[in-house]
Formats: sequence, C-alpha cells, structure tokens
Amino acid sequence: MPGSRWLFVLALLGFTPCLASASTPPDIAWSTRLGEPIYAAPRFSAGQIYVTSTQSTGPNVFALDARSGTIRWRYATSGSITVAPTVGTTQVFVASDIGDTHFMRALDAKTGSLVWQYTRNKPPECMCSHDAHVGNGLLFAQTDGHSLYAFAPVGAMPSQRIWQFKGDGARLTDPVTSAGLVLFGSADHDLYALDAKTGAVRWTARTGYGFVAAPVIAGGIAIAGNRGGTVHAYAVATGKPAWNFATTGAIDQPAVIQGDRVFVVSEDRTVYALDLKTGHPLWQHSLADYGLSAPVLAGGAAIVADRAGDLVALDDTTGKTIWRTVLAGTPFSRPILWRNDLVLKIGDHIVAAYAASTGAPTWDYTARAVVTDPVATPDGIALATSGGQVLTVR
Repeated sequence: MPGSRWLFVLALLGFTPCLASASTPPDIAWSTRLGEPIYAAPRFSAGQIYVTSTQSTGPNVFALDARSGTIRWRYATSGSITVAPTVGTTQVFVASDIGDTHFMRALDAKTGSLVWQYTRNKPPECMCSHDAHVGNGLLFAQTDGHSLYAFAPVGAMPSQRIWQFKGDGARLTDPVTSAGLVLFGSADHDLYALDAKTGAVRWTARTGYGFVAAPVIAGGIAIAGNRGGTVHAYAVATGKPAWNFATTGAIDQPAVIQGDRVFVVSEDRTVYALDLKTGHPLWQHSLADYGLSAPVLAGGAAIVADRAGDLVALDDTTGKTIWRTVLAGTPFSRPILWRNDLVLKIGDHIVAAYAASTGAPTWDYTARAVVTDPVATPDGIALATSGGQVLTVR
C-alpha cells in the first residue's frame, strides 16, 4: 500500500514506526589508534577509559583519557586476554594466560603499575573466559572449571586467594552482592548464597532448571529467572521463597527492577511486568521475535530490542506500545542510555542512536572493522574496534 496509508494503519494499531535510514553520522570527539585488535568493550571509570587487546606480545592493557583519548599508561601481560578489564575504586583487574599458566593481576588505576598478581598452573583454573566482578570490597572471578574465587582487591600482593567455591563443574552466573552475601545461580539448577568474607554456604535453593541470568536484588528480595521459564523470588537473608511466576519460555536475561515492579523478558517472546512483593502479573506484551536483552527503563517506558530487528518502547505502567522502530539489522547489544538517546550495536559494524522519547534515528556510526558494544561516558559513547581503534562519538 502507499507509504502514507501504511503509516496510518500502523498508527491505528498503536505504535509509531520509524525508519533507521534517516540518521546522520555522529561527531567523533577523538580517535586513538593502538594498533592492537580489541574485541572486548571498553570500561569507563573516573575520567579514564580502559581497554584490553588480544595481542599477546607488547602492551595489551591500556588506559586513555576519556576526554582527549590521550594514552595515560600501557601494561604488557605477556599473555593473551579475551575479556574486558574489571575496574575497582583504585585498581584495574586483568585476567590473562600463557599456555597452562593463568594470572589475575591488579594494576594501579592511575599509573598502570602492578599492585599484586595471582598465578595458577592448572588448565581448569584459567580466569580469562568470564568477566570478573567487584562487590562487598572483594573481587570475584569465575574459572573455566566453573569455580568462584574471591580476592581482597586492595593491599599488598596476596599469597593466596581468600576463598574458593567449587561446584560440580556447572557454569555459574555472574555474582551479585548484598548484605554481606554473594549470590549466583548455576547450571546445576541451584541458586547459591555464600558468606562474602568466608565463602561458607548460607543457603541454596533448587529450582529444577539451570540458571543463565544473574539474580537481581531489591528490597531484601533476590529475583532470578531460570531456563525452565520460571521467575523465582527469595528472601536474601534466609533463602525463604517469596513467590514464583511461570512463563512459557527460558529466561536468559536478568530481570530489571524499578520501584515496586519487576520487568522480565522470556524466550516465549513476551515482556512481563510483575509486582515486586507478590509476583502478581501487572501486564504482558508479545514481541515479534525473541527479546535480546533485559528492558531499558527510560521516561516511563520499558524499551526492548528483539531479534526481528525491532526496537520497541512499552508504557511501563500498562504495557501498551508507545513507539516502534525498525532497525537496519539485527541488534547485537542491549541498548544503553546516553543523554536523551538509546544507543546499541547493530550487526558487527554499526553502532546507532535513537531518540528515547520517539524512537527516531539520531545518528549511526559504521566501522570497517568489527566494533565492540558501546559504553556510555560523560563525553560520549566509547567504542573500540578489531582494527585497534578506540574512539568516542556523540
């Protein structure tokens, strides 16, 4: 049908479509070429951008000034790095390996000098395949053998880790910390709560299906969805079940909590809003395809990208469609907020921005090399490429 009639019919159905091709190139605030391939997304903290390169010879950890792109320091691990650095308050943590020797290093965030180093010589104990996490004053690192290590992140070089959780070899989710506990799910069907200082198991909850998505915590309640499609809620302190809610598809993304509402994306191609205290469903909305990530909440909307290439904004109170934008390809990252825009990666080479209020295209950046997921900074969107370029666009 003619374009005007097509737009009219879509409007009657309750959403406003936008065309991704209407955007323009962004301003490039700065661009720095490191010459080393970068595949992991940059990290931003306290005015600096940190990146790791897969190059195993020469420097492969870099800190750049977030405003100018000037290289502040370089560090050579003499081994391969496959994940992004983890940034703490005063230290940057990097996992690397040389053959069967595996390292976790803490570098001074300002100078790049080595603070401490932990070394293991057994293949299952490589810590270089999973992002490490900082919480409760500790550093948590998952090994390839799916153990969880805890380190004290500040101080002199430790002779040993603080504690180790060794499961049955099943993969663990990312850990989260609350009230002196570290919580995580496992592919062995259990949700675990450990004492953050000692690693002692405080409680476990078996659900019948494995976990891929990390739990989220609010109001003393831990919420996690499993591969069986059920959202489970437990009291953080005791592990006592609070409620559960069943969807008809696997849940592979963490829930998002705002106020007294929980937002969940299920592999049944549906977005759900639940009451935080009771798990009672408030609304649900069917997508054209599988949702790629947890919703982004902005300006009264829950915004989701799906595998069909749609970016959809739903009223976070009613679930009704506010707007819908057809992307120029399949989204490869969760949208992030920067000022008034939603920014996400599309395919291997494009990062694009859309107005959060309308879904209208704002700008798009196309790289010849593979581009990383975007990262928001006060000065713009930080990116890196497999061609060894780090840049900020806006």
